[in-house]
Amino acid sequence: MSEYQYYRFERLDGHLDSTARQALRAISRRADITATSFQVVYNYSYLKAQAYEIMLKHFDIGFYYANWGSMDAYIKLPAGTIPDAMLGLSIDGFKVRQTDEWQLLTFSIEDHEGYFDDEDADDFFLHLAGLRNALIQGDWRLIYFMWLKALDTNDELDAIPLIQFDFEHLSEGSQAFAALYDIPFALVKALAMMLSTTPSHLANYTQFQFEEWLNTLTEAEKNTLLRTLFEQGQLTRHQAVALTRKESANQDDTYQYWLTPDVLAPYITTAQQQLEQAQAEALAKKLALEKAEKQKALIELYNQRDHYWQQAHEQADRICPSGYDAASRYLHQLFEAYQLHDNAASFDQRFKRFVTANSRRKALLNRLSDLLKR
Repeated sequence: MSEYQYYRFERLDGHLDSTARQALRAISRRADITATSFQVVYNYSYLKAQAYEIMLKHFDIGFYYANWGSMDAYIKLPAGTIPDAMLGLSIDGFKVRQTDEWQLLTFSIEDHEGYFDDEDADDFFLHLAGLRNALIQGDWRLIYFMWLKALDTNDELDAIPLIQFDFEHLSEGSQAFAALYDIPFALVKALAMMLSTTPSHLANYTQFQFEEWLNTLTEAEKNTLLRTLFEQGQLTRHQAVALTRKESANQDDTYQYWLTPDVLAPYITTAQQQLEQAQAEALAKKLALEKAEKQKALIELYNQRDHYWQQAHEQADRICPSGYDAASRYLHQLFEAYQLHDNAASFDQRFKRFVTANSRRKALLNRLSDLLKR
């Protein structure tokens, strides 16, 4: 198998100026570069820069995968968006790079085992903007997902603040993330159970209100924004908020409730049992629905049985593999329909006549061997 690497980055706030696009073109001559995006694939080659460096300089979301199973999802946030207590984790698959201006979160998979291609990558990429927006507004469940995934193989994790997030109702993007990163749903359910009975901090969701923010700005802050806009040629909402932040959002001294492996442990067995029960009930419901649909189809087929017997004969008379396959399929469906109506004797009579009429067609009879052996 040849090597294959996929990179896709997108800027959500503002546009890439000509200087930035030229710098990106120097990194990759073959990339598709627009005023807001960068996308390229490589066979037997590589990107001439570190993906995280490109993200920190130019983009807000990004995704990388290689056909040997490596994956990285990138989400860049304004500095101070997420508290240090949530970011100082030492866990596999989650890395944070911080600058004076940004927090870059990288969610990694070392060896993805399932089939994955560009279409899958593009589908997942569509969720990253929503996930970033949720993080900025105070929904930090992705970090808990990675903590729970690490807990599945390591019971000596660092503690993180215990915050009352809703783990029972996940957005489409959160579900896609959990599925791709193989987050253990039994542990997610255990965390939801624990939060319903254990003291925790309330989640602080924030919605940006322009008028309220503008009224808090001093003349000096407004001048800073105008100067930055003049120098850069553009200024995004998140950049403006970061430049005028009155105090750091990542204060840790207010947390008194913490999530640790020991605190979660008593809930895991019950959560696993409830999850297995729910999965069994869902499977039973699915099988019952499939059975009802099949019975309905067989009833309709039985009501038109003369037509399908005729179809079986016509397909057999084509004297070709596809015709024999179709004839065999009709006969097996007719057998099930007659069985459903407790009329096996009538089927046997017509089936014997069919076999006699096609006695020289060995390839066809081989396809009907299970019906002949009854």
